[in-house]
Amino acid sequence: MRYILIILITLFFTSCGGNNRVEEKNEIFGDVQPPEICNQESKKLFVYDVMHDSYLWAGNVEVLSEQEILNIEDDAKILERLKSSEDRFSHIMKKDVHDNYFQAGVNTGFGFYPSLTADEKFINIDFVYPGSPSDEANLKRGDVISTIDGFTIDEIRTSEVLYNKYFGNPEDNLTITLKLQDATQMTVASEEFKIDTILHKSIIEQNGTKIGYFVFQNFIGTASYDINKVFQNFKEQNVNDLILDLRYNGGGYIHVAKELVSLIGGNKVSGKIFNQVRFNQKYSKYNSIDYIAIAPKNSLNLSRVFIITTSSSCSASELVINALKSSANNIEVIQIGSPTCGKPYGMIGGAYCDSYILPVQIENVNGDGDGGYVDGIVPFCQSEDDVSLDFGDKNESSLSQVLFYIDNNSCKTKSSRHIKSERKEILRGFGKIYGIF
Repeated sequence: MRYILIILITLFFTSCGGNNRVEEKNEIFGDVQPPEICNQESKKLFVYDVMHDSYLWAGNVEVLSEQEILNIEDDAKILERLKSSEDRFSHIMKKDVHDNYFQAGVNTGFGFYPSLTADEKFINIDFVYPGSPSDEANLKRGDVISTIDGFTIDEIRTSEVLYNKYFGNPEDNLTITLKLQDATQMTVASEEFKIDTILHKSIIEQNGTKIGYFVFQNFIGTASYDINKVFQNFKEQNVNDLILDLRYNGGGYIHVAKELVSLIGGNKVSGKIFNQVRFNQKYSKYNSIDYIAIAPKNSLNLSRVFIITTSSSCSASELVINALKSSANNIEVIQIGSPTCGKPYGMIGGAYCDSYILPVQIENVNGDGDGGYVDGIVPFCQSEDDVSLDFGDKNESSLSQVLFYIDNNSCKTKSSRHIKSERKEILRGFGKIYGIF
């Protein structure tokens, strides 16, 4: 193998393109490499071979004849057919969408993150990206959409054409009219916008304690700068406690997760194990240990941290929690909210033709060898995501639970407020996994 493992884990590769031929040499982890001629047949066979090679569960993947492979509709359907029953995460996405999101930090869309109401007839606005078209239209967390262009949410969900138009990959400059539950109407256009990875940041003062609080949304390439600016401010303001809100963070780059752990723990985690990576049996010789480097200047050297989670806290978010919990770090991790999504896995993947394949290829465990949290990492204090209140509102269920714990060193009883008890998804695929729309 011609690869350095740490580069493979933290970076993705360039794609092929143009006139059905590769313009650059593309490399994907493992023996199976991208096709040099890009057509439906070669793409299907390539995906089939990857799933039988570097996929974490390659030894149990269904064997198909070449004709059976070619009879399947497309390469994405091949992956779905071959995925393990344990795998909710492997996917294929367009290269330009991948590169824009993970590397450039931009997206084309409306800029709000939707979930269904409990009766599944309306759409909650869970958050709005700052500076996005929805933000400019004054759409806010807590708003409830009743219709889009006059169509009810039921009509959109049950029509593949309407669903793809509004919740698939919205076209650039698509303008929609939203009617809110309070009868307010507004128009929002699908446009390219820069992703702000920090949805909210503030310092809460409570009984003489300064508490740094921020809502972190994406472990993408641009997030490193963003989180360093937040920690610089917290350090300058001498915060005593930290609340890291990962409730909608679906993951991203591992190196950003490691940097976040280092900013929290500082010298307490320097030189300690961040993560242990395990491949399938064929590639077990590449199993490795990833260590945390010297503490960055903005690190807080905390002995405890509060982390808010939901079922949308996934992948790199869970990696941060699991890494901090390692006994060698001597950091108290007080998780508040509901169980995480359950993804103790990672993808290396890479580009082929006009797409990226991101199959599960590694399993992650912390310095103690703990992992396997397929049912999610369970919080110490239970609370629910009250979308009716904005981030930073002390009455919001999860933040209120943290602030109570800081004062009383214990969990409080569940609030009597009517709040959403279970997140009901409307997005599929990439949007559902990474929290982008």
